[in-house]
Amino acid sequence: RRLGSSRRCFGFFHRSVPMEPLVFVWVALTDSISSNVQSILRDREPMENEHDAKCAIFYSINSQPGLSGVDLGNFLIKRVVRVLRADLPNISTFCTLSPLPKFRSWLEQWLTEGLTNPPANIVSTQAAKQLMDLVPEATTWTMALKHIMDSRGWTSDQPTLSAMEPVVLALGAHYLVNVKRSNCAFDPVANFHLRNGACLHRVNWRGNSSYNGLRQSLELMCNYNYVLDRIEHNNERYVRDGTIAVSGDDPYIARAMALNAKL
Repeated sequence: RRLGSSRRCFGFFHRSVPMEPLVFVWVALTDSISSNVQSILRDREPMENEHDAKCAIFYSINSQPGLSGVDLGNFLIKRVVRVLRADLPNISTFCTLSPLPKFRSWLEQWLTEGLTNPPANIVSTQAAKQLMDLVPEATTWTMALKHIMDSRGWTSDQPTLSAMEPVVLALGAHYLVNVKRSNCAFDPVANFHLRNGACLHRVNWRGNSSYNGLRQSLELMCNYNYVLDRIEHNNERYVRDGTIAVSGDDPYIARAMALNAKL
């Protein structure tokens, strides 16, 4: 459910193609920062009064083919924030619910290189042990993880899900914080929002439980928080030296940031 009460859609049009938006942003008005996109799309009980909303969640940004390298999304997000602040001054949080489109492909390559000698500190000792307990023949937690990822039906098995959760969240946070292309985040969506001045806020387990979510990111999604009085400063630091601003208290992001400080 993308339109109706507590939902907005904003588009950026050009006079040369007046009937087709070059880029558009889908927004959900909520009382807290959303962690799951299906809960937004399937919500059949919208807020009765939009003036009770506290958060605007940017959960989808789409652009015309061929415009992926043009920074129109940046312009539109900032314009949308101004419009929403004027219409709904009760909204104080402007946050995304974003995919990690290259996480699984990166992870599969990373696992191939580090199966027998996984790096320390990315995953806690307890989480690694719980994962290995599910795959007795595995001699490292990375081998156990690869075995589970390659198997069918693991997303329907609760013990496997429980063991996978802390491992995948830790790896997702590590990927966003520490995997770079030059000084910038390797993930294109992360790079887009961090360059725009957003803060890395939270990594969400099973944030997108669709087939595409599993195929791209093992169902992870991420929140980027546009803290209005920090946007310019965040942008300057990220463009200058790749410094990633953080908001919130996600323990997995905190662990990844601590590892980053040691690298």
